[in-house]
Amino acid sequence: MVGQSLFRYGLGIILIWLGIMKFKNSEALQIEQTMAQTVLFQWMLKYVTIYAFSQIIAWIQIVAGVLIMLKPVSASLSRWGGALAMVVFLAGILVFFTSGVVWQTGYGFPELSRAGHAFLKDFILFGAAAWCFSDSQ
Repeated sequence: MVGQSLFRYGLGIILIWLGIMKFKNSEALQIEQTMAQTVLFQWMLKYVTIYAFSQIIAWIQIVAGVLIMLKPVSASLSRWGGALAMVVFLAGILVFFTSGVVWQTGYGFPELSRAGHAFLKDFILFGAAAWCFSDSQ
């Protein structure tokens, strides 16, 4: 029971914290560098500024974190939070597999770059979000 609570509320705190970080210009610039090298997402840069996109991600993460932590109040809302979080972390996993920024320049697999280290967390966080989604029934 304690472990499950730590898992749920820890994920909520991580999402909120990462969301708040997305409001910083430095974070937006990091996102822009990654998106520019990711075929799945580079097209978006033509339609929305990187700062607007970063704020959209920020709000999605913050809302997902809050909803996940609302399970004692509403399991249904918590389930929606888990689903939003899964989408966020799935996007990170897709970037991991489709972008060249995750590998250390000149080395390739298995040498991860700093960006690669940052995206590696999305695998376990996706699992945590999936658990929160399934646990909120």
